[in-house]
Amino acid sequence: MATYKTVTIVGDSGPWIERLVLDLPGEARSNDVNEHAFNVYVDRKDSKTGEVVLAKDHHTDPVALPSKGFVPIRHAFVSDEKGHPAPSGSHVTLTLPEIRLTKRIDGDIMRGHLRTSDFRVTQLSAFPAQVPGEPPIVGLVWDECTEDLCPQLAGWDLNGVGTFDGFEMHYALFTPDLITLNEHRAHPLFGSPQPEIDKAPLVLWLHGAGEGGGELYRTVTGNKVVALGELDIQSKLGGGAYVLAPSCPTFWMDSGAGTIADDNKTIYSAAVKQLVDEIIASHADTIDTNRIYVGGLSNGGFMTCRLLADYPGFFAAGVGVCAPWEDDYATPEELATIAKTPLWLVQVDDDPLVDAQRGPLATYWHLRKIGAEDVHLTYYDHIEDETGVYHDEDGHPQRYIGHLVWINVYHDTPKTEIDGTNVLVNGRPVTLWQWVGTHSLC
Repeated sequence: MATYKTVTIVGDSGPWIERLVLDLPGEARSNDVNEHAFNVYVDRKDSKTGEVVLAKDHHTDPVALPSKGFVPIRHAFVSDEKGHPAPSGSHVTLTLPEIRLTKRIDGDIMRGHLRTSDFRVTQLSAFPAQVPGEPPIVGLVWDECTEDLCPQLAGWDLNGVGTFDGFEMHYALFTPDLITLNEHRAHPLFGSPQPEIDKAPLVLWLHGAGEGGGELYRTVTGNKVVALGELDIQSKLGGGAYVLAPSCPTFWMDSGAGTIADDNKTIYSAAVKQLVDEIIASHADTIDTNRIYVGGLSNGGFMTCRLLADYPGFFAAGVGVCAPWEDDYATPEELATIAKTPLWLVQVDDDPLVDAQRGPLATYWHLRKIGAEDVHLTYYDHIEDETGVYHDEDGHPQRYIGHLVWINVYHDTPKTEIDGTNVLVNGRPVTLWQWVGTHSLC
């Protein structure tokens, strides 16, 4: 039996296995390899029990079926050990489509479940020997995975754990490469050299209901938190920024019963603050305490508002995405405190889970009424794919349920006020993350 690696891509709908990198016992040439030389079969199993998952391809399907079967092969080519094409080499890479059988997480908005994918790749045609007299490569079966490669996890540490305010909390931390960044700033390809950066901001990012429970891989990939560590958003935060993504043991909206409550209370506020303080203390030389930002989606959007109310003057700016912060339950004191911190809310009119009228809309207008000077609300009628990748059966851009507006946030497309005009900083239009990056406590 032979071994293989998987290559995972984190897309708008979560992580999926985009490539299989097959180890060969010898050399192959690109002209000798094509997608018809293999078939691919997979069993998708529960990561905890090891049992084959029962799943529906669509929520309207009458029954759930075992999540296993043959996976189409899009392309096959000779590659290096990381799946990059090569004219010849000792590896073959198969690219796969983004379908149920290649997804690494199942579930719904309330709870995602990590899956283990056991592939079995069978060679159907021989590869000619590269050395005269040696036999061809034939009859291989690849059924042992040795490693998963996920380029988007570069810079992320998924091993953080500690006890804060009596709660054990796991956390992921993205650390910017300031040395490499400063080399580029000193010797840019275009333009003049820029001053060296010695300290970077910290983004505290809070997940939704489905990504907690201590599984940090799910926390940072389940709704593409890894995008905050990629070049586009990092560049808008000064070129480099730490990103701290804690995993809540239950739900951020847990006020003590272990379930989601709608009372604007949480048992985790002090714990999160202690975690942030510890990260700052352990990176005292490289984190700029004047640029601590907080944001989150859904449950995490609520927690963003909660932390702004609990710790005035600590955060330089906040981002609340489809945030179920109930304006009716907010005290005048809490709202007055939140109003002191720049805040950008993002909401969709057809969100089936967050009542926009009671939540973000009411909060926005309330903050404006009491004099908040730097509060914004980007408000969509609906959202659909803006990448050109995802389509419905008729070929139109895929339309998402409104609650998934964080997709837009990770692509940094929010840029307008509720009235449709551009958000401006010093008279210039900005996107959400550009706006965040302009804020400092001093």
